[in-house]
Amino acid sequence: MNKSIQYLLSLLFFIQISCQEKKDHRKTKAMTKYEWTEGTSASLGYPMEVYKGGMECEGGELVGLGFGIIPGGNTWGTINNGMGDGFKSLPSRLDFIWMSYMENQFYLIDTPVDTAKLRLYFSKGYEVKVTNGSGETEHLNYDRIGVGMAPGGIVVVWVVGAGVQKEVGRYQGKKVTIPESEISKLDSHENRFWRKDYLEMVNTREQIIPAKVRDQNKGKPIPFGIWDAYRIRYRWKPVFELPEKAKLNPLTDIGISMINGEIEQLDAAKISLAQNIERAMPTRIAFDFIGSDHKEYGASCDLNEKSSFEAFKTVFGEDPDSTEAYIIIKVNGANSHFTIQLKGGKGKTAFIKADKLEVL
Repeated sequence: MNKSIQYLLSLLFFIQISCQEKKDHRKTKAMTKYEWTEGTSASLGYPMEVYKGGMECEGGELVGLGFGIIPGGNTWGTINNGMGDGFKSLPSRLDFIWMSYMENQFYLIDTPVDTAKLRLYFSKGYEVKVTNGSGETEHLNYDRIGVGMAPGGIVVVWVVGAGVQKEVGRYQGKKVTIPESEISKLDSHENRFWRKDYLEMVNTREQIIPAKVRDQNKGKPIPFGIWDAYRIRYRWKPVFELPEKAKLNPLTDIGISMINGEIEQLDAAKISLAQNIERAMPTRIAFDFIGSDHKEYGASCDLNEKSSFEAFKTVFGEDPDSTEAYIIIKVNGANSHFTIQLKGGKGKTAFIKADKLEVL
């Protein structure tokens, strides 16, 4: 064999090896596994339950979401944990059928998810203050992926960590009917979705739909569209007005929960540097401050949903991009109460009613 042929064969061999190594590297990178648990969410009063399927992960692994009724928490985005602790690759697709009980309707979702966005969150993690009062910051990793289901076939995916929650995306399911040929093959547990006794239990059990919520919703249509209204973002930031010589506790974080299910922690020592970034309307604010009497106080409140919608409409009108705003949290001189006011850049203001307000 002459030297030219030997050279060409050697070159082809090394090219093949190089390509295979690059392919294996890409595969390894795509298949990086993270420690996380799956979870589900629903709105209180609108229970859901996955019939079959779940999240398809990179490499073909399926993480099921069928672990019982999702009764819904006090706020949209409250996550019920599944059973799948451990290291797994990240979801690449949603593929499941679920029952929306208040509609008596099955929905199918079969769509890609933003794996790149999930990977960015999981690879970077986030910083929060430790809770021992030292003021030190610790780096944490996201450890849950939540899937929320709402009437109308809405599906929202969040990435979740201790005290922090971020929306990954919103997806749309479609109505489906399970064929009789499939139902007839199900056992007594699998066919619960069609059993009268089971459906009656879902509608009457206090742990699934509290009587107070049933009474509030009785005779009212399902508010289709409200879950998309929750996702509207406005440019706002929190501003604190404290009594003279009082200050936010610089060793703590300020916790803010949003109506779209997101949660963030802001460094109290740097709150003056907070930016007017796009956020959904807040539903809860919790903060710590040191009064002029040098005592430490913890304060929190839930914001009334109806009052919040009215206030944001007053300040922003019909256009979320029309202005920037401040949410002013003002503590009284006795350190016993505070008010919430939304103030827009164009001078429009509106107070937001606070529920379950505490200063301790």
